[in-house]
Amino acid sequence: MSANAQMTAKGDAMYYVHSFLCLLIMFGFGQLPPVEPLTALGMRLIGIFLGLLYGWIFIDIVWPSMAGLLALMLVGGMKPVALLNRSFGDPIVVMMFFIFVFCATINHYGLSRFISLWFITRKFVAGRPWVFTFTFLASMFILGGLTSASPAAIIGWSILYGICDVCGYKKGDGYPTMMVFGIVFASQVGMSLIPFKQAALTVFSAYETMSGVGIDYAKYMLIAACSCVLCSLLFIALGKYVFKPDMEKLKKLDASKLDTDGALKLSKVQKLILCFLFALVALLLLPNFLPADLFISKFLKSIGNTGICVFLVTVMCFLKVDGKPLLKFKAMIDSGVAWGIILLLAVVQPLSGAMAAQESGITNFLMMIVEPIFGGSSPVVFALFIGFVATALTQVMNNGAVGVALMPVIFSYCSSMNVAPELPLIMVVMGVHLAFLTPAASASAALLHGNEWSDSGSIWKTAPLVILLSWIAIAVVTVVLGGVLF
Repeated sequence: MSANAQMTAKGDAMYYVHSFLCLLIMFGFGQLPPVEPLTALGMRLIGIFLGLLYGWIFIDIVWPSMAGLLALMLVGGMKPVALLNRSFGDPIVVMMFFIFVFCATINHYGLSRFISLWFITRKFVAGRPWVFTFTFLASMFILGGLTSASPAAIIGWSILYGICDVCGYKKGDGYPTMMVFGIVFASQVGMSLIPFKQAALTVFSAYETMSGVGIDYAKYMLIAACSCVLCSLLFIALGKYVFKPDMEKLKKLDASKLDTDGALKLSKVQKLILCFLFALVALLLLPNFLPADLFISKFLKSIGNTGICVFLVTVMCFLKVDGKPLLKFKAMIDSGVAWGIILLLAVVQPLSGAMAAQESGITNFLMMIVEPIFGGSSPVVFALFIGFVATALTQVMNNGAVGVALMPVIFSYCSSMNVAPELPLIMVVMGVHLAFLTPAASASAALLHGNEWSDSGSIWKTAPLVILLSWIAIAVVTVVLGGVLF
């Protein structure tokens, strides 16, 4: 047997071992005697929760999530109809599906490349290398927020390679090495900007399901935007005073040469899609600002955030340009919907609600553990600690899974101490996006470790410092600005 065949056989064996352990925890843990104040139902729900976490870490997102849904029917005390209504029928899950379709349309029409190129071709960056770099990173923050980190990073890298070609940078030079990492850093953290997408929506919805209390999207976005700006400035400071790459070649860069395919000239279809993008963000935020008695406010609140997404996608499917639908629904589903995240949300929603229910005893149990540690501490100390835990765990776990795992702790602490949940929630959501140390941290981190313009040694030297400084920046902005807004 060849070495490759032996490695494949060993990998297959470990896969089945992990799968067996996942199912054993999911269905077997609940058979243990409950520990007060946990009930028998609480033990079974914790078993499902721990089994899911194990599966998400060591196996995959897809089939462990499906197994979790079956476990909720078989041992979690939920009837199939009720479970399906609370999982795939949950408004948050439906909203995530339509958000994926919408973002796939943005990518399909090339708006992602337009956004990044538009920023770095502004006249005020010409001849100013560090301003150019900051603007480049800012475009990656925005692109990561509007799409997701992996496609944003790939687009950013393609532009970076063009910059290197024009300026004469080679593999191994300081600037491309710094920026290959910086693009992933900005794209990954930028995903936290939009609270109604992917990990942020998963975490916020899990807490809302437990507590019945949501978070103000507009206030969150202000804190996230300020955090991203400060993180970007800190990265620039690190580059200028610690990494110290050669920036002279950038001073003569003619950024207009980077637009080799005419991406900066928007077609009428691209302009229309851009209008829909602005409309999506505006309509989701308007109810937080407009008087409640206005017709538009009543309409938007009556259909909710999910209805807004469905409405816009419906209009885009209805409209035809040159005889073709503006949004080709099936094609966008095939190219843009991340079914793993949909399934993760579908199992998290009903499980979160069940775990928060009084009859499970889980909230009281967690509070019994948390109170001796944080009982005499201020809510700010708790928020900083839980945010640091989220940042550390996301380096080896799926960021959505990390956030979901910490929601029962936040819910137990905030409900028992009668304090507002916004600060710890924001610290966790922002923290789980600092996921770029190990290949297991995120899809974009895996791309980073496999990029031939970088190497694992430089990543391990750079990432810990960037993560620590970013966590400090996020903590400062969250505590100072959050204390004013909430």
